[in-house]
Amino acid sequence: MARILFLAHRYPYPPNKGDRIRAFHIAEHLLKRHEVALGFTVTPGDGEPDMAWARKFAAAYCGRISTADRLLRTGIAAVTGGALSVAAFRHGGLSRWVARYAAEQRPDLVYVFSSAMAQYVPQGLRVIMDFVDVDSEKWRQYGEMQPASRAWFYRMEAARLLAFDRAQAARAAASIFVSEDEKRIFDKLSPETAAKHLAIANGVDVAFFDPAKVQPCANAQPTIVFVGMMDYWPNIDAVAWFAKDILPLVRRRHANARFQIVGARPTPAVAALASPSRIEVTGAVDDVRPYVAGADVVVAPLRIARGIQNKVLEGMAMARPMVTTAGALEGINAERGRDLLTGETPAEIADAVVSILDKRAPDNLGDAARAFVLNRHEWRANLRKLDELIARVVGT
Repeated sequence: MARILFLAHRYPYPPNKGDRIRAFHIAEHLLKRHEVALGFTVTPGDGEPDMAWARKFAAAYCGRISTADRLLRTGIAAVTGGALSVAAFRHGGLSRWVARYAAEQRPDLVYVFSSAMAQYVPQGLRVIMDFVDVDSEKWRQYGEMQPASRAWFYRMEAARLLAFDRAQAARAAASIFVSEDEKRIFDKLSPETAAKHLAIANGVDVAFFDPAKVQPCANAQPTIVFVGMMDYWPNIDAVAWFAKDILPLVRRRHANARFQIVGARPTPAVAALASPSRIEVTGAVDDVRPYVAGADVVVAPLRIARGIQNKVLEGMAMARPMVTTAGALEGINAERGRDLLTGETPAEIADAVVSILDKRAPDNLGDAARAFVLNRHEWRANLRKLDELIARVVGT
């Protein structure tokens, strides 16, 4: 058993969002084997954390970051040359707590979830850096989709964040990525640390995402469902693209087809997509599973995507026919045409959706999807690599 300090940029509970899902399952896995302390930040919009889960840990500290603090720290970073993505998660109280914990408890290992949290780790400690995704590439992609008047800002942040991440990878005993694709990208961006990079894929709670345990929503119309946090820009872009460019093509064949956008915190742009009988924006729901189980098709038309998309794995685990872009399928080695369908253009995605609604797609598409998840994306099996890594790093 090792003494581990787990640092996360967001409270990992409840596990209802991509980064929280991964952090939650890794933390729970570590708690079964080690003594674990938890340090995390709460930023504007996160809501008040349910600290009951935090009582599982040997010690815990919540650094609450206000909007004023965030604006001040990112403003300073903008002027001084720091990465805004790092400054946004800076909190003096958490920094002091980590320093005190490290001095008094002398942890065997610090598990850093998201590179922004590496700023808290005192020198001289063993570190495993879980980058999850190559976030600097996300900023670069954002810049490619912005007008020239704003693109410079995204390019600047991409360069600054990459410099910070390379420094953290050099310091760490090992750096983890959510997929082999993300690992290969960082291998090229940080070749001097490539020997210490490895991929540990996300899993799915297949007992929870089990269609046999869910009563599906009853839908009178053919229903196409997207699930995701609706204040996240890649999700906003995806549903807007589907609603404006893809759904009209689907409705040429199925005039009563309905698009259901399921997810918390819809922005005004997302809310404005709603229309009677054609597009529903649900906002936050208690449980996404009935919506997924009731869908005729689940879609993930992401034009910007990094790492493994939990929404795709969860839809597949629910044995629903899936249609995705290639980007949304990164790190998920499902067989196209057997486990799900893909498309890149509006016409290709619409044709894939229509083929499912027309019953032209394979009848067992959903069953094959769940079988794939059961075989390749079960958390316990995927995290064995983490157990081996920790044993190697701490020398036990």
